[in-house]
Amino acid sequence: MRSGEFAGTLCERILIEQPSMQRDPSGLPLVGWVSVCTCSASIVPDGVGPQSQGEAPSAMQRFRVTIRRRDGIAIDQRISWGARRLMVRQLLDDRVAKDRISMRCDEVRG
Repeated sequence: MRSGEFAGTLCERILIEQPSMQRDPSGLPLVGWVSVCTCSASIVPDGVGPQSQGEAPSAMQRFRVTIRRRDGIAIDQRISWGARRLMVRQLLDDRVAKDRISMRCDEVRG
């Protein structure tokens, strides 16, 4: 896929967040998320997660999310995509397409 074709697939707007490392005055961790970046992405369904193996009725969807390459993207970050929340479970490197990062993500509730 040429660069121009790749750019045309980035039609979804997402926010990537990482867990907050803040602590309250007593030293307890504060639960929350900190923004890493807002960017355009290509998002395609990638099957369902391991919950489907037991034929659970609430199996959550998996997605493959592709963005332009950037620093700071890591496993266990969260992607906000509209009302949906996705957790980054795997980073996929494509040796041919070095201009992008693909992530395998699981949808999570809340």
